[in-house]
Amino acid sequence: MSNKDVVLITGGAKRLGRALALSLAASGYRVVIHCNESVKEAQYVVEELALQGFESAYVQGDLRHQVHLDHLFSQAVQAFGQVDQLINNASLFPSRTMDETDFALFEQVMAVHSSAPFFLTKALYHHLKARSAKGSVVNMLDAKLSSPTASRPAYYCAKGALAYQTKALAAALGPTLRVNAVSPGLVLSNGDDAYFAKMQQQLPLKSTGTVDDVCQAVSYLLRSSFVTGVDLCVDGGQRLL
Repeated sequence: MSNKDVVLITGGAKRLGRALALSLAASGYRVVIHCNESVKEAQYVVEELALQGFESAYVQGDLRHQVHLDHLFSQAVQAFGQVDQLINNASLFPSRTMDETDFALFEQVMAVHSSAPFFLTKALYHHLKARSAKGSVVNMLDAKLSSPTASRPAYYCAKGALAYQTKALAAALGPTLRVNAVSPGLVLSNGDDAYFAKMQQQLPLKSTGTVDDVCQAVSYLLRSSFVTGVDLCVDGGQRLL
């Protein structure tokens, strides 16, 4: 068995999660890709990495249910015998106003963005303690937390909780576990190119970013042994607006 670190990426089958899986595998990590409904996409990523000579696996689980969390972390450990790093990347992004958000939806959004990262981090912490090892967590936030929109209040509440969780767990879990965050800005379009073009002109850097910019930030935080409790903004200055 290789002695390379193993990183578990939630929501690792598509978009930014897929980019992180490919980038970190190329950097020398063994990658475990979590998915819920995107099983085929996760399989494609594993196959793509295998063709490049990289080790990876995928695990399936619904982050809204604790029993799935326990199972998927156990499966992740079984894939390579260990987990060293965790990237809480999975997202639930409903475009619902306050009046359109019921209790059940709010709980689901909080579960994906706050509860699941908390309990997966807890599982990783105890796994590392049992091995007398050290590791790290990177929580994926959102540069829009500094100026949230009215259309997704549940999402921003949940991401805000994850932002404070980053600091709280960084204080609580060191030195075994470092906990940091990355806040991406305009790096992936949801199809609204007009919005991207408008925002690009408003940003101090007058350009949008790429997923590679985010991957580099995540890689830095995974490897930097003297950094914890940090939110690294990769947003072209969007937070300054």
